[in-house]
Amino acid sequence: MPLGRLRRLTPKSIAARLALGSAVLVLAALIATGISTGIVLSRFIRDQIDQRLDTQIGAVTSALENRPSLPDVLTLNDPPPFDRHGAGWYWMATIDGHTYRSASLDGADITNRGSDHWWGGWHDGPADANTRPRPFNGVGPRGEPLYLRVQVVPTNGTWMTITASAPAHALVRPLRDALVPVILAMLALGILLAAASVLQMRLGLRPLKRVTKGLEDVRAGRASHIEGNQPRELRGLVGELNSLIKQNAEGLRRARGHVSNLGHALNTPLAALSLSLSGSRSRRDAERLRLVAEMQERIRHHLGRARAAALNGPAHISTAIRPRVLDLNVVLSKINAERGLNVAVDIPEALAVACEPQDLDEMLGNMLDNAFKWASSTISIKARNAGTQVLIEVADDGPGISMEKIHEVLQPGKRLDESIVGHGFGLSITRELAELYGGDLNLGKSSLGGLEVVVRLPGPVATNG
Repeated sequence: MPLGRLRRLTPKSIAARLALGSAVLVLAALIATGISTGIVLSRFIRDQIDQRLDTQIGAVTSALENRPSLPDVLTLNDPPPFDRHGAGWYWMATIDGHTYRSASLDGADITNRGSDHWWGGWHDGPADANTRPRPFNGVGPRGEPLYLRVQVVPTNGTWMTITASAPAHALVRPLRDALVPVILAMLALGILLAAASVLQMRLGLRPLKRVTKGLEDVRAGRASHIEGNQPRELRGLVGELNSLIKQNAEGLRRARGHVSNLGHALNTPLAALSLSLSGSRSRRDAERLRLVAEMQERIRHHLGRARAAALNGPAHISTAIRPRVLDLNVVLSKINAERGLNVAVDIPEALAVACEPQDLDEMLGNMLDNAFKWASSTISIKARNAGTQVLIEVADDGPGISMEKIHEVLQPGKRLDESIVGHGFGLSITRELAELYGGDLNLGKSSLGGLEVVVRLPGPVATNG
């Protein structure tokens, strides 16, 4: 098999590889044990039968050898099982044309078919015919298969051939009866070994699963690091992962700090310039003030994107929504006091999101600022749980946006400020912040008749122990 194909067939899972390797080794060990056990039992059974047959051959040899004359009939007191007729336990001796048989043969002969059986010549190997009986395959008077032991011995200047037989099943049945419980025991042992291997794999791979779960907790914001109480083999890996997590968090913290400092450095002179121009009544200064405001808005937009891009994954804190909405409502209501807007807030006291406070303030501020800007008389602010996430809905009764325009401005890469006047940088930043937290922003027509902005954010997650 080509190496590439073998690699493709190799399981990708460590557990599957261990299971496959264990199964192959256990199966090979059981097969080898079964074969070796069968060989040992077969040799033992044959040795027992050989001893019985060789003893009978010796008794016949003693009765016939070195006689001055051969008897017409040889009568021996055959021991069991040679005294049972048709049982397959026979003996027969041939010398100088005389043939002597056991009474169990009933005058019939044993046919020697040579050593073509599986046991022929295997147990004893080449041997001197004069000194030791040899195994052969034979057939009895009823055609039954026999296991033979044949010895040729010299006596009185001639040769005497003595054959003793046992039924072939005398070798097979005891072997089968002995192997059946052995095989069953090995199967039970194999099942136990397989179960032990599975248990060992589960216990052995459990620390890896704990490390994976720890990484998932860090990524989901449920923990700030991986638990360090690990087996010795994994401590180095866990230590390096925790160092990487810490280094990444520190780098993101510095990046957010640099963005904040940059925003302060850019906005401070612009704020001073805006303040100096705000007291002037000249048209030229008014135009300059408008340009300064636009510059501030653009800076705010791009710095907001930069801060969002430096987000440190899912937030590890829980930020309540209602207090921040109420604070923003107070500020914006004062700014728009002359318009007499009615603001309805329906947010549970304990409802929170997994966001940094400054990011939640940014998103809520943009949503409320947009609603206050376009509302005619009424603004609705709601928040509710939606599974593991939280929905924040801000609706107004202003002119709204047509459904065709909503679909257009929410196309990937389409900037809201480039499509609809009055819904610009703020909602764009809100959308990007929400997406970086794993949420989203959607626009639709509110029940009040104007625009409804819905932001989906992750709910707070419990931290590990």
